[in-house]
Amino acid sequence: MSRFIVIASGKGGAGKTTTAINLGTALTGFGREVIVLDANLTTPNIGVYLGAPVVPVTLHDVLSGKKHITEAAYLHPSGLKVIPGGISLDNLDKIDYKRLSEALMDLNDKAEVILIDVGPGLTKETLAIFEMADNAIIVTNPELAAVTDALRTIKIMEKMNKKVMGIVLTRVKEDEFEMSPVNVEAILERPVIGIIPEDHHIRKSTHLKHPVVYSHPSSTAAVSYKKLAANLIGQKYEESLSKQDGFFSYMLRMLGLRR
Repeated sequence: MSRFIVIASGKGGAGKTTTAINLGTALTGFGREVIVLDANLTTPNIGVYLGAPVVPVTLHDVLSGKKHITEAAYLHPSGLKVIPGGISLDNLDKIDYKRLSEALMDLNDKAEVILIDVGPGLTKETLAIFEMADNAIIVTNPELAAVTDALRTIKIMEKMNKKVMGIVLTRVKEDEFEMSPVNVEAILERPVIGIIPEDHHIRKSTHLKHPVVYSHPSSTAAVSYKKLAANLIGQKYEESLSKQDGFFSYMLRMLGLRR
């Protein structure tokens, strides 16, 4: 049986897609077979993030009845498998939303973990996907407006009897203007299971069209995503010097000769 986990957020721009891709890549690094499914049917981004906005077969082709979902899976160099959506607006008119449940069931046993990146907010398509998964991770920023939107999402999931595994805080600066993890937990009544710092390496990785865990594995954001992945599978994780490109590279960074 595959483990289906929805990656959701109360609002756009919280870092949900970045989290889905990097969590999947980190889990792959721990030897898990992972598929990340772009179920943001209106504005899919995973293909764009990974430098392949147009591919031969997408989830939209599956939902229009043209292809089987296994035909829409692509392998990233990291070992992560992704199922992107189609960016053409023409695809929206051909979608049969009733096929979505069938497509997800066809993925069962195709990977150990299936991360489902849904659209932001509480749209009809998002709620339909919530019905199909038992577990969810909520991604938000340490700001009151974002946390309030996350609370709405959690309350809806409670009514649907879905388990919210925890909160991932992204773009954390640790300054005086943002909410502390303790305050976020108090409002959302869920544990903060991951804290992803504001890190310029994420922008660099986006430019390179790769997950930051793959392109900059020793960056603070990448290490945080790897710790999150280890937390989810009950494994202790410590970033060792050997995983940071070796002693020579370490010394070059200390001398300011390498980033």
